[in-house]
Formats: sequence, structure tokens, C-alpha cells
Amino acid sequence: MTNCDDLVNADYAIPNPLWHYSEIWHQCQQEMQELQQMLASVQEVENASPESDRKIKDALDAIGQRLNQARRMMDM
Repeated sequence: MTNCDDLVNADYAIPNPLWHYSEIWHQCQQEMQELQQMLASVQEVENASPESDRKIKDALDAIGQRLNQARRMMDM
């Protein structure tokens, strides 16, 4: 079994593309960034409104759909 630490490029902290979970890792990293951006924008909202609710739901739906696509990659 290969140690995951051996697969990470020390300069860029990006896993070796030959690593079995490389594509999943990249997708999750991207979604984590999207989620962090969404959370930062939520912090800026002082009072809930239908518009802010819609934006949050839309962001969560989009992130959830992409994470489900990443999960389905595991079934292939």
C-alpha cells in the first residue's frame, strides 16, 4: 500500500495523478473552496431574506450535485 504522503508534490501539495483517488481529491478540493466562498458570503448577510435564502440554497444544491457526481465516480 502506498503512503498518500509519498504521492503529494511538496512544492504544490497536489497528489500524483496516478494515485487512485486523485480525481476525487481534486473534485473535493474544488467543492471545499466553493463551500468556503459560500460560507464567507453568508457571513456578510446581516438579515435573512428570500433572496439570500435562494442564493444559499442554490449554492448548496450546486455543490451537492457536484459532490454526488464525484461519489458516483467511485461506482465506476
